[in-house]
Parts: sequence; structure tokens; C-alpha cells
Amino acid sequence: MSSRISRTTWVTGLVAAAAVTGLVGPAPATAATGPSGTDAHAFTARIVIGDGDPVRACSAALVSREWVVTTASCFADDTTSVTAGKPKTKATVSLRGAVANGTAYTGDVAELVPARDRDVVMARLSAYAPENARTVSLAGTPLAVGDEAVFAGTGRTRTEWVPDEVHTAALKVDGTSDTDLSVSGKSADDAVCQGDIGGPLLRETGSGLELVGLATRSWKGGCLGTPDTETRTDARAARTDDLGEWISATANRAWTRQIAAGDFTGDDKADVVAIDKTDGKLYAHPGDGKGSFTGRNQIGVQWETTRAITAGNFVGDKNADLVAIRDNGMLFTYPGNGKGVSNAPIQAGNGWDNMRLLASADFTGDGKIDLLAAHTNGKLYVYPGTGDGKFGSGVGIGDGWTGIRLIAGGDFNGDRKADVIAINNNGTMYRYDNNGKGGLGSAVKVGDGWKSTRLLSSADFNGDGKADFLALRSAGTFLTYAGNGTGSFAKPIITQP
Repeated sequence: MSSRISRTTWVTGLVAAAAVTGLVGPAPATAATGPSGTDAHAFTARIVIGDGDPVRACSAALVSREWVVTTASCFADDTTSVTAGKPKTKATVSLRGAVANGTAYTGDVAELVPARDRDVVMARLSAYAPENARTVSLAGTPLAVGDEAVFAGTGRTRTEWVPDEVHTAALKVDGTSDTDLSVSGKSADDAVCQGDIGGPLLRETGSGLELVGLATRSWKGGCLGTPDTETRTDARAARTDDLGEWISATANRAWTRQIAAGDFTGDDKADVVAIDKTDGKLYAHPGDGKGSFTGRNQIGVQWETTRAITAGNFVGDKNADLVAIRDNGMLFTYPGNGKGVSNAPIQAGNGWDNMRLLASADFTGDGKIDLLAAHTNGKLYVYPGTGDGKFGSGVGIGDGWTGIRLIAGGDFNGDRKADVIAINNNGTMYRYDNNGKGGLGSAVKVGDGWKSTRLLSSADFNGDGKADFLALRSAGTFLTYAGNGTGSFAKPIITQP
């Protein structure tokens, strides 16, 4: 998906088009000439494009801890298109007022998802905004001619080039179309300036502010750097009132390629590690020891060619290690170091390109962590761990696993033997108890309704000595199911890390 935004249209071409529209789009660093924003506008963010010397700056609105929405033209380059995926140029998002305790936030943009029919793009943050960051509400009905709105931006004011605070402007609606709004300042002191492009246009309601549009063009009358002869405060905005479903779906879209669970931070609490399918990096989501998780931290790069991962103490020390199957069929063990995983993996095998599912636990009962792998032909194998990051030859322990799409291992029934939970393609979850003879017993139905679960992993997330499991269903939602040690599980603890 791409959004065609001609730079000529919004920069050089505007000189020639001034007689028709006269509206100026994104340019290096710019904000509204009205009063400073309040806590109610704290979802307003600044985006700086470029590594080192900035190419340009824009404004945006935080819609979740992981996503901002802004104009696609903010990210446009000379090729005139904004393509879904990783930005072509480094982009940094900063929030100064969005956190209750005043702590500033800065994070890079990991992914862009442009709208199909207008100058709007969703930008995903590489690191979550703080838990108490304010997010904007989405409007579901449009503005009409004569309505009033509040604009918030981070660009220039009448007197400052790059202010530290969000500034606002009072605007009125002069015209509407299916995708855009024409607005103007209520007074000569209300204007959209350079650096404000992409900032939120807001409607005041009894329950607070809600997003109805994003600034895309402006005459910049009264803004610092604008000639004194220019007094017009007219501006254009892209409508967002009809994009609520798309914005919400994008913000809740799963981005994770694979997950695994173990104590990767060295605090004796089970964490989750995840591969971001867009930037290919490995992230750790620290566990709180109660079944929830906080934020995420990058702990590795170049994991985009990984097809499956699982975690366990494979090398015999106190740290959780990670085993990965690469797309070329190579099997590697990445020893944990208490802060993540080593960049120097142990080659543990090859020819694993036909293995589609991977889990780990001590299935053989010898005190060493083994691998459980489901082959594309439906056979299930156990590969005994040798305690040094490598594994012995596979032993077949089952057939007919082609209909199983997710597995996880652990002692779920409390008999000190590693069992397996599995989700069928039809959404049914089963438990397979270890029979103590190198195999698994018959399937025991745990429940239905698991069809929407994308990823599965297991560990003792709440520290009670019983195996739990974690299910991932959407971009920012982890569901932790605490095991009771008898093969059943409690209602989930839901985390949006």
C-alpha cells in the first residue's frame, strides 16, 4: 500500500499554485499562534524527519501507546510516495506533555500504514509510550460548515521557532468535502504554522476533546517567519471522523512474528521476548512477577529471517536462552546473559526448514531442557537437550499433528512431568499429559474459542511454581492464563504493555 503525495505539490509547486490555494505543507520545524495547550492536549506529538540535521518537522496525535496518526505528506520524499512498512528516512516522535509526571518521551517510528484515499498515515512507535501517556479520542461524526474546532500543534508560534510546549488555535469550518475540511482562524491570532502540519483538529464535547481531522496545508498568517503582509489564517485538514474503524483496526493489528517466554532480565521473573515482523528486531517485555508485563526494550537486531523461537535454560546456567529456527533451516541457540541474549549463537543443527512449530521443556525427565517440534508431515518429535545448547537426534512421539497450529510445553497437571497444550485449527485447545514413558497421553479438551489466538508460549509468569501460558491475540494485548497445577487455568490477566 502506498500514498501518492507529490513533494512538488506541497513545497515548490505551491509557489505557482498560490493564486489558487496558497496553502503551505510540511517544512523544517513549525505551531499554532494561539495560547499554550493544557493537559487536555497532551496527546499532541512532534515528529522530526531525518537523522542528524532534520529534514522537516510535523505534528501528530497519540492514539495508543504504540501509534500516532499524522499526515502522509510528513513522510513524503522526492519519490512522491509513502509506502506501507518501515520509513525510508529515520523519524523520531517526541511527547513532552503527554505524561502525567512531566517525563518526556522520545521514540523512533518503526512502521507506516497510509490511508488509501487521503493525506493520513498511522505511524507505529518502536518503543511504547509510558503507561500514563494521554491518548486522543476518535470522533464518529463530521464537522459541518459553521462549526468550531480547536487545533493543537508543536510548530512555530508568533514568537518562537521551536517551542517546548503544545500550542493551540481556535478555528471555524468554512467548507467540507468527502475527505477534507476548509478552516480558518477565528481571529488573527489563530493560525496553523510550519511544523503544525499533521497536528490534530479537535471537537470539544461534554466528555472531552475528540479527533475530527489533521492539518494538511496553511497560509501561516501571523506565524514567525511569515511576511507581515501575509495575514490569511486559512488552512486545510484531512477528515478523520470516518476513519475511526481503520485507525482502531490498525492500532490493534498484530505486529509480532514470534514470541517466547523466560527470565531474560535476570530478576527471577518471567518475561516475553518478541520479534517485530516489520523492523526485524528482537524485543523484551519485562514481566512483573504477577502475570503482567511493562513496556518493551530492544535486545537484538536482524531477526527477520526467523521462523520459530522458544526459550529455556539450554546451556545449564541461570539465564534463559533462546533457540531459533532460521528460514534457511539452521537451528541456533542464543545463550542468555541476564540482559537479553548473546550475539554469538551456538549452531545446534540444520535441516529444520520443515519444522513448523517449536516448544521447549524437560520432556525426557533428565533435568535438561528439550525441544518439541511439529513437522510439516504431521509428526511430532522430541529432541533431547544435551545441556550445552545442542540437542540429540529426534524421537518421534506422535502423528496427525497437521491440524495443530500452536503448541507450548510445561508441567500443567502438577505431576513434575512436562506436558503439552495445543490449539487446533478449529479453535479447540487440548492438553496432552506426559505419560512418563517418553510420549504423550490422549488429548484432554481444555476449551473452545481459541481460533483468534495467533501466538502461544508458556512459563511461570506469576511465580507460584505452576506452569502458566500466554496467548497473543492483537498488537498490544497479552493474555496470561495462570495454571492451577491440575490442568486447568484461571481467567486471563490482560496486559497492554
